[in-house]
Amino acid sequence: MDFQIVSGIPLPKGTGRPRKYDINIEGMDVGDMIMIPIEKNKIDSEIIIIRNFVMRYAKKNSGTKFTTRKVDGGAGVWRIN
Repeated sequence: MDFQIVSGIPLPKGTGRPRKYDINIEGMDVGDMIMIPIEKNKIDSEIIIIRNFVMRYAKKNSGTKFTTRKVDGGAGVWRIN
């Protein structure tokens, strides 16, 4: 079997896994809070997903810090730095 070398073809962009929550933390200022409504019986598993998303964003964007807490009716994300 012969293989042909082809030049000039760009690498296709990988789409990856789609985000479960489309949280706009890029536009947050220090002291801002985003409320994410979540059903009470799913809060423990869903807040882990939200915390991981926020942690990955903060790691890629040095100088930003966030905290995520359970609140009545869902989860809250605050920008603290």
